[in-house]
Amino acid sequence: MKIEPTKIQLIHNPTAGAEEHEAEHLLEMLKAVGYRCNYSSSKKKILKKVATDVRYIAVAGGDGTVRKAILAMLDKKLRYKRPVAILPLGTANNIASSLKIEENLRLNAEAWKKERFQKLDIGVAKTRKEEEHFIESFGFGLFPALIKWMDEQPRTPSEDPDDEVKQAHHALLHLTKHYEPIKASLLYDGKEVNDDFLMIELLNISRLGPKLQLAKADPGDGMLELIVIKAKQRPILIKYLEEIVAGKKPVFPIKSIQVNHIKIAAETKDIHVDDELKETSQHTWLINLLPNMVDVLLTS
Repeated sequence: MKIEPTKIQLIHNPTAGAEEHEAEHLLEMLKAVGYRCNYSSSKKKILKKVATDVRYIAVAGGDGTVRKAILAMLDKKLRYKRPVAILPLGTANNIASSLKIEENLRLNAEAWKKERFQKLDIGVAKTRKEEEHFIESFGFGLFPALIKWMDEQPRTPSEDPDDEVKQAHHALLHLTKHYEPIKASLLYDGKEVNDDFLMIELLNISRLGPKLQLAKADPGDGMLELIVIKAKQRPILIKYLEEIVAGKKPVFPIKSIQVNHIKIAAETKDIHVDDELKETSQHTWLINLLPNMVDVLLTS
């Protein structure tokens, strides 16, 4: 009796990764491992249709492509919902790294057959007028400033991803030394904190920005990891980043706080939603989670 290959929907960012990550090579690799693929480019309308016999939605790209695919899937009717498999091709790959997903694409795809799943929560940040969904993180302060700085830098297609990460580390160290703190009020677990902050972050995964592991986060536990760095803690953050820039691997020195609901009022127009910089006229945000929205295939 002939065993039919498992059918998957492949969403691919054609601008991510090296030559061997082009669509033709990926499709050949997946066929060799035992999959039939329906292909769609992330640069076009993704998930326009998902066949009923598709078992997984495989996403080949960086964190932005993974986020785009998952949010598009959740925006569709229930028949589009499938487990998500990640083939990490981006610069940081924070989602894949936080889940310890295999970087070798062939070994990664072979591991899908074991069907080990991780539940993934989706973060929700709301104001009276706005609503944002996030998979990685949502925050104020230094990281929106870093994204803005990186967006203003000239990019070349041949730029080494590791060089880009190192450049971001240097930029973050510089910003940390000179960033003007923001005033904010945080209300969670019956506590209210009012202070001047360099950074306020809510993490659903362990890593943030240029491959910085800031917490031990379980993205399916119904909790967010709150990281707050007050202005008076600037020297601690500078020392940590100086060690990063020097090529060391220090442990992040500020302990995270687990929350599942928080109200933040911050005097800033800049926020970030995952790796996207956004401007807002709203200052008060309510942040919580939609639990266990997606199954992600693990590889180890």
